[in-house]
Formats: sequence, structure tokens, C-alpha cells
Amino acid sequence: MFKAWPAFSTVLLALFLGIPVCAYDVSLTENSIRDAYFLGTRLGGLNPDFLARYARLVPDLKQGNCTSQARLATPFLEVAGYSRTAPNYSAQGAVKDFSGKPLSFRIYLDVCYRLRAPANAVTVKIMQNKKEVVPNSFESSPYSESTEFGSLPPNGEHIVLEFTAAKIESSDLTILIDTSDGQHGETKFDLQALR
Repeated sequence: MFKAWPAFSTVLLALFLGIPVCAYDVSLTENSIRDAYFLGTRLGGLNPDFLARYARLVPDLKQGNCTSQARLATPFLEVAGYSRTAPNYSAQGAVKDFSGKPLSFRIYLDVCYRLRAPANAVTVKIMQNKKEVVPNSFESSPYSESTEFGSLPPNGEHIVLEFTAAKIESSDLTILIDTSDGQHGETKFDLQALR
């Protein structure tokens, strides 16, 4: 019985190595869309504790009290957020609106690193499995920290990167940030733990 184990384990290993890492929610299933709908419409569903899993501080990049942060917006969160705000919306409507449609995967960065930061001076790389993932679009605008008295002068950049969800794999995603004055920060997300 155990003589067949080496051959079986070799076949099993070959199967695991031959299976590519799945793309991240290329198109949501009807069940995933319903889950997102009910999460979005349930009282307290998209609460701060749930949303905190999709955000990270980047403590190596800060200016004064402002610490840089990264936030993910997955297709699942897009459906949940839309369901939360759409009046008279139903689970059937969500399935009809989102089923089979490729949705975007977005990364939002607020990079704080110096007062009166120059425009378009931050470089960002997104890495998965030792390969760079190139966004479909990259938008940058001055970032100003808001206070109860208004906004301060720009102290960094607000960056939005948009990807086709099929480009994103269900593996660790690393965000590398470099500023024009030589500062570096990075943060990671485990996409297997997120929807």
C-alpha cells in the first residue's frame, strides 16, 4: 500500500505546481454578488472593523502627524458599496447589474512625506510573485491633510491606481512607494484573506 506513495505524491505535487494562481475575482459569481449585496445593505455590514482589513498604514512615510496609507477597493467591495447607497435596490437587481461584468480593482494611496510636495513626484510599484503588475491607469493629485479648521498646504500625493481584476492574483500584493526626496515605504496585503 505504501509503495505507491512516492508515485502518488509526485502526481499530486505536479497537479499543485501545474495549477496557476487564480485571478482575483475576475467576475463575481451570483453568490458572491448576493453576499456583497447583503453585506452592503445589512445594518453595520460595512463597519470600520470590516473595512480596516482593506487598509494599511505606511509608517515609514509621514509628515508631521500625517501618516501615509493604502486602501484597496475590490470588486466585492464595489458591489457592497453600491448596494449600500442605491435606493430601492434588491439582490436580484445586483445580480442583474454586476453578473458577468468585469469590475476594476483599485488601490488608493495617500502619501504624506513633505510640506509643499511637488506634483507627480511619487513612484509606485505593485508587485505580486516577484513580478510587477502594471495598472491600466495612474492618477495623481496633491494631497492635503484635512483638519477641523480646513485643509493644510499639500504635504504629499493622492494616487489612484486602477487594474483589470484579471491582472490581480489571489496572493500577496506588495506596494512599493518611493518619493522624490529619497524616502521609501512599503506595505503588503494578503489577498487570499480578502474578498
